[in-house]
Amino acid sequence: MMTATPIPPFDDLDTLNAPPARRSKRTTTDVPAEPWEPDRLLTVAEAAVVLGLGRSKLYELMARGAIQSVKVDRCRRFRRSDLDRYIRSLAAAPA
Repeated sequence: MMTATPIPPFDDLDTLNAPPARRSKRTTTDVPAEPWEPDRLLTVAEAAVVLGLGRSKLYELMARGAIQSVKVDRCRRFRRSDLDRYIRSLAAAPA
């Protein structure tokens, strides 16, 4: 006796053959700059998101002395107030 294997409808084939969804290891969160919020330390990834830059450019700005950073043990951190100061120091592009 032979058993029949059910065949899914054609519109479901894409979901069967699709690889499982992967979560990104990098978690980027946009940290709001609220005036009543105390100054906090941001990771390199968080600071890059705030500035809209990549990590490499952020490290380059830090090496040039354009952005201040602090070290906590072996970790590099950025004060939100230092990022805001850098943003304010940028000249506006001519229209």
